[in-house]
Amino acid sequence: MPIYEYEPVGRQCLMCEGRIEILQSASEDALALCPWCGLEVKRVISRAEISMRSAKTDFDKAAKRGFTTFRRSESGVWERIAGDGADVIKRDDSGAP
Repeated sequence: MPIYEYEPVGRQCLMCEGRIEILQSASEDALALCPWCGLEVKRVISRAEISMRSAKTDFDKAAKRGFTTFRRSESGVWERIAGDGADVIKRDDSGAP
């Protein structure tokens, strides 16, 4: 869930020190009133932190720890992308136990 910043509308608040941070779901409506002091607030644009990690790097780390990672290539078929083990795993749809 993202953290949104709010600031009072038209005046400063000594209680909230100018801006407050609220953890909210992206689907929630913006707050109209500060939950601490009750002043009218508006949502403000703040910096965003975005992490761009390589998925391949994470799989390699897991493989070094003894895990095997598979990726679904089609319905019922998974291909190994990192680690030791079978190259392909196929689901048996024959119904046999």
